[in-house]
Amino acid sequence: MYSLDINFLNDRPDYKPVAAAKSSTKKSSGGAKDQLPIYGAVLFAFGINAAVLGAGWWAISENTNLAKNQADMDAKLATLNTQANSIKAINAETDQVTAEYKALAGVFDQIKPWSAMLQDLSARTPAGVQIGKIEQIDPSPSPVAAAPPPPAATPAASPSPGASPSPASPPPAAAPPPVVPQQAAKVQISGIASTFAQVNDFMLLVQRSPFFLNTDTKLVAATLKNNPAQLQVRNQNAAPPELPKLRPVVEYKIETTLSPTGASELLPELRSKQADGLAIRIETLQEKGVLEPQKPEVKKQ
Repeated sequence: MYSLDINFLNDRPDYKPVAAAKSSTKKSSGGAKDQLPIYGAVLFAFGINAAVLGAGWWAISENTNLAKNQADMDAKLATLNTQANSIKAINAETDQVTAEYKALAGVFDQIKPWSAMLQDLSARTPAGVQIGKIEQIDPSPSPVAAAPPPPAATPAASPSPGASPSPASPPPAAAPPPVVPQQAAKVQISGIASTFAQVNDFMLLVQRSPFFLNTDTKLVAATLKNNPAQLQVRNQNAAPPELPKLRPVVEYKIETTLSPTGASELLPELRSKQADGLAIRIETLQEKGVLEPQKPEVKKQ
């Protein structure tokens, strides 16, 4: 038959078998192993926080350095801008002075001494031609074209009910006044000659002069008139009853224009006509660099 074996020692609190102690030890060791992931997660989170804090500190430090560098660059840029403005002001003053020097030099370059022109005309006057008067005629002002009248304003259409009013169109800008080109002075030469052929030869010689514009040199008038000269006899007692009449003469008038060629291009002509004063001034301006040396104009004599 069956026997019932009951061990009441297991129920006593102060008594624990060896097997129970081993099982409890295993349970406690298993619990410590289960906490390792938690410790790893805590360490990982701490590392991430430390990395974030380090990156934030590095970014703040870099921003501070960049701000300091930017402040330094702004200060240098302000200094350079000030220097650049000073240089621009100096360049503007230099350009203004250079323009004034060139304008003054241009005045000398446009001078044509009358002594040289008269000597040139005297050398070109053929035999039988006399120059009575040389007159400079100021150019007549060019007619200025009238500005076109402003367009008439078109009446605005009445707005329809409920429509928003359209803004008024601005008036058209006024057209700038036309620029009138400056004309060269004209010279009129008048006198008498023995024949029409002599007048024609004289006009052709004037056209070859470097002081006058050949395309604007023309014969304005040539008229055959009685010779204004009269014969006189010193001894009135021995005078014949009737003095012979002199041949008629041709009264001419030639009109020309001063050449626009600068005096710097006419230095050889000025030197040959003894206009040394103007020639020395022009050469001095060229040596100083105010006037550029010009190639002398080659013209048929």
